[in-house]
Amino acid sequence: MRGLHLTADLYRCRCEASWLTDAQRLGQWSRQAAEAVGLAVERELSYACATGGATTTLLLPGSHVLLHTWPQERAAMVDVCLSDAHDELAARAHGLMDAMVQRLQPEWTEQRSLDRGDGE
Repeated sequence: MRGLHLTADLYRCRCEASWLTDAQRLGQWSRQAAEAVGLAVERELSYACATGGATTTLLLPGSHVLLHTWPQERAAMVDVCLSDAHDELAARAHGLMDAMVQRLQPEWTEQRSLDRGDGE
């Protein structure tokens, strides 16, 4: 088992406000961004939260992408978690994370990368 888990906390996002509230728009864009870097999306689920934010989940083969927004704080959290993350797949994960950060345009981010499993 081997995997890669990327996380990003995005603060003071400068994107158009609808990117933080329009779940359908965010979900469609997220799917396109994942597919553009070569990740296969099996299923997408996007919904508006009671807080006014949006949540998008992309299910990939043995993996997932999550994006949650808090428009009142102009903030978001992104997780890109891939199983069997060989070098090419890891590069795709980083490419998707970069695209998501660029789309939401935060003033600053806190990003982390965690290697999962034993690497064998």
